[in-house]
Amino acid sequence: MKKIIIFYFLLLFVSCKTYELTPLSLKNQLENSSLEKKDIRLNNASIFLNSNYIAVSLDSLEVYDKKGKMFYLQNSPSIEMRLINFEGEKFTMYFDTVVIKNDTLTGSRSRFMPNFKHQVPFNTISKVFVQDGHKDFKN
Repeated sequence: MKKIIIFYFLLLFVSCKTYELTPLSLKNQLENSSLEKKDIRLNNASIFLNSNYIAVSLDSLEVYDKKGKMFYLQNSPSIEMRLINFEGEKFTMYFDTVVIKNDTLTGSRSRFMPNFKHQVPFNTISKVFVQDGHKDFKN
C-alpha cells in the first residue's frame, strides 16, 4: 500500500498540467498574433532532425486551470493542444502550428511530418485543452 501511495505522489509531480480555454478565447488570441518562420531542432539521441515551419508568434497563451485560475502559458514548440468537437471527436496538434483561416482551424499533428495536419471547422469545437509536453525541442 505504501508503494502505491508513493507512486501516485510521484505521478502528481511528474505529470503534465493541463489547462483549458474557450474556443472564442483561442480565436481572439490567434487573431491578435502573426506568423513567423521558426527553426527547431529535435534533441533525441536516436535521431538528428532539424525542421522549420511557419509558427504562431504569440509569446504566451492565456489559459485557466481546473479551478478557474488564470495563467499565462509560455508559448514553445512543446505546447500541445487538444480540441474536442461537439460529437466528442478529439484532435491533437502542436499549438504553435495552429492557424485559423476561413473559419477552419488547421494544425500540425507531427514534428516529423509537418504536412500531416488536422483541419477542424471552428464552429464545431466545443473544448480546447493545452499542456506543455516537455519535449526537448530547441529554437
